Amino acid sequence: MKAIAPGKLILSGEHSVVYGAPAIAMAVTSTVTASYTPTESPKLSISSDAFGGFSKNIATFKFFSEQLDQRFNLFLQRKLAVSDVLTSPSDLLFYTLSQLGFDRAGQISIASDIPAGAGMGSSAAVIAALLKLAEAFSQQELNKQEFFKLVRYCERLQHGCGSAIDAAATTFGGVAKVQNDHVTLLPEYIGDNWFIWNSGTPKSSTGETVSAVRESFEFSTIWQHFEQVTQGFEQILPSTDDQQKLALIQENQRLLQQIGIVPQAVADVIQCIELMGGSAKVCGAGSSSGDAGGLVLIYAPKGNAAEIANSLNIHLQPLKISYQGAHIESD
Repeated sequence: MKAIAPGKLILSGEHSVVYGAPAIAMAVTSTVTASYTPTESPKLSISSDAFGGFSKNIATFKFFSEQLDQRFNLFLQRKLAVSDVLTSPSDLLFYTLSQLGFDRAGQISIASDIPAGAGMGSSAAVIAALLKLAEAFSQQELNKQEFFKLVRYCERLQHGCGSAIDAAATTFGGVAKVQNDHVTLLPEYIGDNWFIWNSGTPKSSTGETVSAVRESFEFSTIWQHFEQVTQGFEQILPSTDDQQKLALIQENQRLLQQIGIVPQAVADVIQCIELMGGSAKVCGAGSSSGDAGGLVLIYAPKGNAAEIANSLNIHLQPLKISYQGAHIESD
């Protein structure tokens, strides 16, 4: 049995979505695939190119899950850092499977073409793929809203008090506005000339970056400005007004720089893109330290993407939206 879940990019509203403002997410064709094969061992083994191999006796799943819930409560009490809630990369995987009572021995192989730490929601996609496997073997059939909430619940161990945007994209697919726990599907066509540049793996994790922003901006009015940008995008999609799109992306980028999640090296490249008639913004959590900021979304309406790439010595990939959320792949 095989489950597939898409990654995501944020068109508008990263970070502000944590504080109740809306954001717009796009599911993309980069995916996580989780494949299950039964064995006669009393253990469940999980292997991944990113994490390596792990195994756990299925009889210990419930107790293990309760331990992680206790560690997360310590984080909520500010007695434990979010980065210390999970003690191993495998913790989140086994915890996720336990939520729907998965109790089958065997082997699960996880493959992903989503760059880890690039702001594409790789953790949520892994969770969604594993939950789809667990759901298939359970006697439950979750609707989209229930599944979305369960992805969020599991993901909290990784990102702490994060937003619902990753869970929404990997659950529903397409283009969606997310505000708190409410998801509204938007027109899937957003126009042409959109590209992605991977500026490198951020030095700080998503959880660490979200926490750093919270320390300085939790009660700031800046989130109202983020909300205005997102509302602007919602109004013009799928408009062909290039100037409006350029202006909104530039304003979004300016706000992201203001909250300190855009490394200077990335900001310099983005400034050059603007001088060449395009616009660009960090697309995800960014980074509160280091020189890399994860993925950058680029809009090049003049059709000069190749010129931008050659001039700045960066690799651009066309943006491709996935129209299907997490699902079991049929034979």
